[in-house]
Amino acid sequence: MYGLAWIDFDQADRDRTRRIIDLFDEKDTRDELGLGAVRDALSDLMFPGTSTIQTRLRYMLFVPWIYRIVARDRIQRAPLERARALEIALIKALEAGGESEGVIGSVAREGLKRLPSDVYWAALFTLGIRRLPIGRGACLEMRDPTALWAANLPAPEEEFLTRTTFRLRAAEADFLRDRLRLATPGTLYCDLAEARDAAECDTIWSHPARAGFSAQNRILVAQAERFSRLMQGAALLYNLCLAERARALHGSGAEQGEARVEDYRTRLEDWRTELDPGLAIDWDLDALWALCMRTIHRVSHPTRQFVESWRDLVLKGAAARGGNAEARRLIETRERRLKGGKARLCNDAALARWGGASGVRALTFRWHETRAHLKDLADA
Repeated sequence: MYGLAWIDFDQADRDRTRRIIDLFDEKDTRDELGLGAVRDALSDLMFPGTSTIQTRLRYMLFVPWIYRIVARDRIQRAPLERARALEIALIKALEAGGESEGVIGSVAREGLKRLPSDVYWAALFTLGIRRLPIGRGACLEMRDPTALWAANLPAPEEEFLTRTTFRLRAAEADFLRDRLRLATPGTLYCDLAEARDAAECDTIWSHPARAGFSAQNRILVAQAERFSRLMQGAALLYNLCLAERARALHGSGAEQGEARVEDYRTRLEDWRTELDPGLAIDWDLDALWALCMRTIHRVSHPTRQFVESWRDLVLKGAAARGGNAEARRLIETRERRLKGGKARLCNDAALARWGGASGVRALTFRWHETRAHLKDLADA
């Protein structure tokens, strides 16, 4: 029997474990083919402290401000409940300030389960805004809570829990850039923040300033582009196989089934036609695995084999015209390895829960969230 249990080491270990568990809930892309470790390693190297469940950058200040307020009130009982109440009050304060996008809990309100402090707690430590690797409860029990936060943390505006916005003040933006500079020097996130660059591009590899990135960051971006572009073909073939199997189960006359099969065949062929062959030919996978080893994300040997095998099949043209038998066999074997008897390509009940698309979106490595943060800084 298998299960998941907490191993009680230190808070840093617990933060890392929580971060890994959170990945299952992130909205970027469903990880149907087990590629999440590579995705998240490259994301962490380019944009440390980010996650796809973050919204706006000023939460990096809202959370410590709230915890400082609660920690100063020594008479208050149940400090975590008090902190929760203030985080709920922040929802109304942001709405009173005219904010409607990116407000965490705007729908759930008092029923909110994942508070801003949940979403940003690990990031606060990554950037050195939170100085000690302790949990929220321990933070509120400290004799000297001022030691927990960066010494030059800006003070909030008066009544920020009554009416506020996401707009950073100049001093706040300077503080956040300073934290990026000190905690994540040389990262792409830091460099773009320093440059006041909030380019409106859909992917980091289409950034207009890409040629000016540092040599190390150009390598990271090139690896991210290769991984996203090449592995999207595997995701499209996987969904094509699901669509064909669903059509077979429900009868060839089902219009929706026929349309899905044709759609995925077209998208797969478009992907193959538009793919630059050089992305596969020049792909240094040993360098990719070395990069991943610099992070907490461990890429298993079977995952490496799958990526390498897919690259080789792409070079041989096996993904053309809906994928040959070898390419389809690779996809099916990979899903069986990951999911066992619950794999959709062999389990009718699991296939019945397929919504018609799963893990098809191209990987963007948290660029959309990081771009929003950079825009917040640039607008300050």
